[in-house]
Amino acid sequence: MVNRAAVLILLMLAACHRGEAPANNAAAASVPRTMLEGDVSAAQRLVRAKLGNPANLVFSAPRRSASQGVRIVCGTFTQGGGAPQRYIVVDSRDAFVEPQMRPGAMDQASSEFCQNGGGAPRG
Repeated sequence: MVNRAAVLILLMLAACHRGEAPANNAAAASVPRTMLEGDVSAAQRLVRAKLGNPANLVFSAPRRSASQGVRIVCGTFTQGGGAPQRYIVVDSRDAFVEPQMRPGAMDQASSEFCQNGGGAPRG
């Protein structure tokens, strides 16, 4: 079971990403979540927005979990036939994507927050 301190650590990982975030991240944060949208759909929407809404994004292997009322969705995506990359979405609000995190940060977060470590480490 993930405790609140561990969730806060994941949120702090956002500061550890590489490079500047896309300019449209502010718009993604303000997009209202409809009551009918499921956790996985909301997570995929946030990941798309975090990556600049690319048309060629394919999602796979979503896994949902929760701790103390905080929902977590972990999964993978590929873009344009590239290598699979991992993502973690916390409480349908904050998206963390592997290409925007420093090396090793997703491995740590995935092993802490995703069932079975969220898949094999990506290099």
